[in-house]
Amino acid sequence: MITVIGIFEDVNLADDVCEYLLGNEFDADSLDQHTHKSLPGHDVHGPGAIDRIATFFNHLFDNGHEAEAHATAGRNGTIVTVHAPSARLAQEAVDALNNYGAIDVNAFDENTTGTRSVMVERIVADEVRLRG
Repeated sequence: MITVIGIFEDVNLADDVCEYLLGNEFDADSLDQHTHKSLPGHDVHGPGAIDRIATFFNHLFDNGHEAEAHATAGRNGTIVTVHAPSARLAQEAVDALNNYGAIDVNAFDENTTGTRSVMVERIVADEVRLRG
């Protein structure tokens, strides 16, 4: 399983990419969308939501700096996670997330490359997934 993550400043773009992916070879079980901040039509999650975001990214990344950068961005936007069974589908997810406007989490960090969507070859346990 390959996990692909994109973070969006605009929840509408996140909604749009999820709709696109659902219409193109992905099913609802392979997509997670999580909005932390309060937006019309999107509930703020209760206490512990920030810890869930940090736990999620610490589970995915061995590098603590990279995990924290993604968690910080995720707390201020909408996280779309795609759980792809193949490299081909993972690359399609990366392309879609980028085309729909996933942000460059590391844009201001001179020690990292400027990628927007991130592909990680790691399975995310159900209890760690960011659903809703």
